[in-house]
Formats: sequence, structure tokens, C-alpha cells
Amino acid sequence: MGRPSTRDKLLDCAEDLFGRHGLEGVSLRTINAEAGLSPAALHYHFGSKEMLVEALLERRMPALMERRGRLLDELAAREQGPATRDVLATLVIPLVDLVAEGGENGRRYLRLIHRLQADRNLDPQFVIDRWPGGVAQLVPLLRAANPSLPKAIVEFRLSLAIELMLQSLAHGAPPAGEDFESHVASLLDFLTGGFLAAAPGETP
Repeated sequence: MGRPSTRDKLLDCAEDLFGRHGLEGVSLRTINAEAGLSPAALHYHFGSKEMLVEALLERRMPALMERRGRLLDELAAREQGPATRDVLATLVIPLVDLVAEGGENGRRYLRLIHRLQADRNLDPQFVIDRWPGGVAQLVPLLRAANPSLPKAIVEFRLSLAIELMLQSLAHGAPPAGEDFESHVASLLDFLTGGFLAAAPGETP
């Protein structure tokens, strides 16, 4: 396997530093220094921090969203309405595949996404518009699976599920005696249980 290009070296360093310290906590000079390159290298390859972040997202987001889109299309095509756990699995499975196939590189990317989202530096609408991936089907499918829940509660619980999913897969480790596959199953069970809880004022 050949040595990483200068561009890839910068992306790897930026992904790691942004994931650990956030966008505001890392200067372009710091990334250049971490990569062992001249102070002008990053500006030459990307032009700005905004373009660097876009390039970081572009590395893996298209494949993630394509995989999620296929899973969502399969659910939407079913004659029988999907169960809540099946819909939530379309969120989790592409990220699990990324970790399984990419190892630490996959986790590093998830740490970046989680940090960007936690710091409110990731615009969900930008991601949806740039890499559609069928995610517009998520709320309708979840509402079909939970007809008693108002749309606002479905959307709120979905945002909680995404936050917990990213936290668990990017930073969490399986408890002692539990392998990664069992860890993912436990995560899905927990997310599903939260979604199926009675709405405020609703009789369980």
C-alpha cells in the first residue's frame, strides 16, 4: 500500500483533530503542523476551513447515504408497514458497516460527525440536500410505525436516537463479555424502547 498523499494526510489529521477538539478548537496552522507540512499546505489544497470540512464529509458521506437510501427504499416498498426497530436499523447499519470495514478510520469519521453535530456545526439540511440518501423517508416511516405519536415527538425522538447512536458507535465500547454485534443489537433495542414509550399524557 502506497504512502498517503499530502491531501489525504491533511484530511486524516483534520478529521482526528476536529473530532477531538471541534472546529473552533483547531487552527489551520495546527493541522499543517500535525501533518508535518508547511503552513501554506492546507490553504493550497482546500482554500478555507469550510472547504476542508466539506471535503471531510465528502470522503465517506456519499457511500453512507447511498447505503441508507437502499435500506429505506426496501422498507418503503414492503406491503406490510415497517416496525420501528427496522426503521431505526437503517440509521445504525450503515455506520456499523463503516466501523466494521474501516476500523479506526471509520470510528474517527464518526467522532468527527458526532463532534460537528454536538457543536451545532453540522447543518442537517445541507447534508440532506447534498447527499439525499432517502432520509426524507425516515419521519414518514417512523410515523407509520407509531401512528399514535405526534410528528413533533417523532422528530424529537429521532434526534435523540441519532445523538445516542453516534455517541455509542464513535466513542462507546462493548461492555465486558459483549461482542460488537451484540453491542449493536443492544443499542437498537434501547433506541426502539425509547421510541415505543407512551407519549406524554398517553396511557401506556
